[in-house]
Amino acid sequence: MQSLVVDAEWDPRSEYDVSDAERASKKAMNSSQVWRDPDLRVTERERPTPADDEVLVRVRYAGVCGSDVSMLETDEDGYVHYSAYLGLPNVIGHEFAGEIVETGDDAQLFEAGDLVTAEVTDYCGRCDMCRQGFMGHCENFEQLGFTIPGAFAEYVAVPEKLCWDVSSLREAYGTDDEVLRAAATIEPSTITYHGLFARADGILPGDYHVYHGAGPIGLTGMNVSRAAGAGKVIAFEPSDARREVARDLGFDHVYDPIERDPAETIASITDGQGADVHVETAGAVGQTYPAIEDSLAEGANVVHISNAGSDPGLALRKYQGSGAQLYGSEGHTGHQVYPRVIRLMAAGKLDNRPIVTSTFDLENAADAVRQAAERVDGKVLVEI
Repeated sequence: MQSLVVDAEWDPRSEYDVSDAERASKKAMNSSQVWRDPDLRVTERERPTPADDEVLVRVRYAGVCGSDVSMLETDEDGYVHYSAYLGLPNVIGHEFAGEIVETGDDAQLFEAGDLVTAEVTDYCGRCDMCRQGFMGHCENFEQLGFTIPGAFAEYVAVPEKLCWDVSSLREAYGTDDEVLRAAATIEPSTITYHGLFARADGILPGDYHVYHGAGPIGLTGMNVSRAAGAGKVIAFEPSDARREVARDLGFDHVYDPIERDPAETIASITDGQGADVHVETAGAVGQTYPAIEDSLAEGANVVHISNAGSDPGLALRKYQGSGAQLYGSEGHTGHQVYPRVIRLMAAGKLDNRPIVTSTFDLENAADAVRQAAERVDGKVLVEI
């Protein structure tokens, strides 16, 4: 079967202390310190056979994530930008939807023909973190498209516990093709949903939400905020193309942070009250956090989602004086995040299809990743 594979040279930086586990598994916990000179290509691989607790999914659509792009982008020494857990070579891709074609001997939740999407993090269920309910922080985790084969392929084997049925979307979207096209955007939607409603505390309908960054995560998050009853959704994004996508989605308050001072703009829109919810999805923390701190509403929630390459200097007194909270949020595992996002889509309250601005076939999947690296699209999909 055709698959999009990333490979790179294992060449740890001299100052990086490689653990025994990393050395034995060739999986780096901080990939930007280890993997060098990446290569991306479509190649032939064996069709996977599902393990006893897995299902085999024929992939229909898969989305390109910023993390996929960062596996290809490098610093001046050739080391990849992606700074988290990664084992290479590997089939990348983790935002996807498709049809189950085979089930393992012990798989009981699904049958052939079911339409599904899937979570990313495979958790063991036995470690201390899992036993406390923090499966997203499993001590023995693996990740689709990062350390185990992902979805930029004709077929992917997935632990059945990670899969979610999306057949309930048929009434909202009509055809199975449209169901699966929409379902490929569920994973990025769950990232912000998790931050807003599993991590942060006390976000309420009518709150003013501000997104700092309107890339794919920001755009899907803005849709989630609107579906959840935000009083106003405001966004700051320097890309002309992405601002246009946001406006096409029906968002009126979308601005270039270079041309419009964010704090002054937020004050004007909120009658000086500030933003109840700030969501950092840009990663440009040196620019976004000063604006956030100058526009905090009383009791504001700040949700940090982006993978920033540096740390901002925080004005802690402003958080303290406003009674504001800063929440770090990563992933989407647990808390019924997936089924609740699917419910919003089935009810017609969340439609991400207009966010898709480019679609490539699998043969040209490498070009899809390069297109996403231009950072002008809403969401880039690969159709398989």
